Amino acid sequence: MVVVVDPLYVTLFVDDARPLATLLVHDAAYFLFGSTEVIEAPSAHSHLRHKMYSHLNGAIIGVLDDIKPSWRTWTRGDPYVAWVYVVGELPQSELSTQGARTGLLDGKHSFVSPLAATRRISVRRSPDGTGRWVPAHLLRPFVPPGVPDNVAVQRVRDLIAKGQHHSRGKNNKRLLPEPIPPSGTSSGSTPPPAKRRATKIHTKEGLMYFVDRLGPLPHEIVRTEMRGPPGHTYKVLCMRPVEPTGATCQALGGSSTDATSVAPEAFVQKNELIYMSERFGQLWFERAKDDHRLRASLCEAVSRFAASYAKHPISAEQAFRSLAKCSDATPTPDEFSVLNPETQSD
Repeated sequence: MVVVVDPLYVTLFVDDARPLATLLVHDAAYFLFGSTEVIEAPSAHSHLRHKMYSHLNGAIIGVLDDIKPSWRTWTRGDPYVAWVYVVGELPQSELSTQGARTGLLDGKHSFVSPLAATRRISVRRSPDGTGRWVPAHLLRPFVPPGVPDNVAVQRVRDLIAKGQHHSRGKNNKRLLPEPIPPSGTSSGSTPPPAKRRATKIHTKEGLMYFVDRLGPLPHEIVRTEMRGPPGHTYKVLCMRPVEPTGATCQALGGSSTDATSVAPEAFVQKNELIYMSERFGQLWFERAKDDHRLRASLCEAVSRFAASYAKHPISAEQAFRSLAKCSDATPTPDEFSVLNPETQSD
């Protein structure tokens, strides 16, 4: 727990090191962020300044909805957007030491730091070089000023024992919106989460993966970028849909002019990547027949996958069976007989 001896300023960071907005939490007690005021916002959104919310989570959602409505397509809670610049003794080993049911924006899980017992910290409205940025939720629980240490420790233990170490009020479940299904899908048709394998995920440019929130098309990594506030940067992956080349379009009976030259880009986290083989077969056999764009994208992915075996070339048919997890005896679609013709086996 921490004892904040200054006003509790919370800064929102999205995409880069420039603050998106600054909030002031007027009352924070133990695991709850209470009434919160927006005190700084971009000039184009000046109507937000001095707007009051009943709690911090609501303030963050309100600000993001107004300034960055695309936040609803993110995987919430990773990365964090709410940060506090703290000065004082706050050992890293005492942070994130107790699981909580929910946290700011993530809707699933978070952590609190009860081992930071009665640490006194100061908060700066802006960084001055004397402290460090800490995710806001890790500063919980907050001990109200004037409460004896032994009383505060017992109160925290009681709250954790009752499962009340979370950041939202008892009846505020509706404050966190449901995820918006990707374009072209519904909540009922979104594929179930793929099982994560305990193998290293590579993030080199050109590698292809599926990302559920971006829809059914496979995506390729275009580049990597660093985001986040100073001292807490993290890597994001710039990806775009795998679009068919002229050769793939012709193999599907179309024109090479059907190929899209520039596809829209999206930024994702590494933990959102899903291996091609985890989704390919399901999408090909269940959806690609009636979705021309999806079928073309999957065909292009097969062609690129086959071509990636430079030292030991494989045919497009072999690549298809590998991605779809089919046996060697499984017949392959006709279009693959003309893809990568130089690698075809007899």
